[in-house]
Amino acid sequence: MQFSHSKLLINLKNLKNNYQVIKNFCKGSICSAVVKANAYGLGDAEISKFLIKNGCNDFWVANISEALRIKQSISKINIYVFNGLNKGEEELFYNNNLIPVINTFDQFQRWTSFLSKKNSYDKLIIQFDTGMCRSGIQFNEVEKLKQNRKMLNKFKDVILMTHLACADDKHNEYNSLQKKRFLKISKEFPGYRYSLAASGGIFLGKDYHLDMVRPGIALYGGRLFFNKKLKNVVSLNSPVIQFNQLKKNETAGYSRTYKTNKNILTATIPLGYADGIKIGISNKGFVYYGSTKLPMIGRISMDLMIINITKVKDKIRVGDHLEIFGENFKLDNFAKLSNTLPYDIITSVSERCRRVYVN
Repeated sequence: MQFSHSKLLINLKNLKNNYQVIKNFCKGSICSAVVKANAYGLGDAEISKFLIKNGCNDFWVANISEALRIKQSISKINIYVFNGLNKGEEELFYNNNLIPVINTFDQFQRWTSFLSKKNSYDKLIIQFDTGMCRSGIQFNEVEKLKQNRKMLNKFKDVILMTHLACADDKHNEYNSLQKKRFLKISKEFPGYRYSLAASGGIFLGKDYHLDMVRPGIALYGGRLFFNKKLKNVVSLNSPVIQFNQLKKNETAGYSRTYKTNKNILTATIPLGYADGIKIGISNKGFVYYGSTKLPMIGRISMDLMIINITKVKDKIRVGDHLEIFGENFKLDNFAKLSNTLPYDIITSVSERCRRVYVN
């Protein structure tokens, strides 16, 4: 049955393209995938299963709840948990074969002590803070870790990682500074695997790739300027549920922020700020009907918005879908108009918008 839902269309063909573009760009490095925040709002289990079919075996989430949700339907993959190991979670990580990113020396001590009791030394991943100042082993803890090389060497696979603060800006000198700091750390811990680059870092060049890359937003069609071969993945569409005739000098929406200067025809669509549309886009945003650009008018409501459809009044029908962002107006551009980032836009699209996987 067809309901009057807004839809987030997810183009799997273009997702596959983006994964292959990144994989080919990073030949010699493992291409993992970041699926935190429900795969940036696209559906973590569905996206993970699709990427597995396309050769991905390593996935990153923010917390243990996200990891457990994916593990319910997928078992034989590596899931790394960015937020690390909180007290009392050791059994949960171990029993579900999840890999915490070790962010402090205290976490390192607790995790290795727990694993020693189990006589289990499979994978260990440690993050170093090289300038993000958010999470990771601090410089004053590096020496303590060096004194535990004997423990490190018990593990079959050790990955050392860091995260770049300014990778979206390829001209920012902080990128090379962080890389230099991380490479210095890697020399103090030789013989392991190393990961430096997420989406932006990947396209800074081959010397940022190291052993594993961690693309996120670049997979899902954000930050297309990173590489011209990347394609749009997400489109947000919403159906017309009502028409209204407005006469000259009438107003539309809360607080009467829009006033007509002539007779117009409007359409109401079931999409508002509760669905992730920023209220700041009121009276300056637009949508597309086919290739025709139509302005948003009035203040964005919680559940609804009003569109001036006078240009297409002879063609449009109740039930027809309008595109808020997608092929006509890319996610990056919509985010810029909304005075925010593409990460914010796609992770904010509400569950009321049905996820539809196409191609």
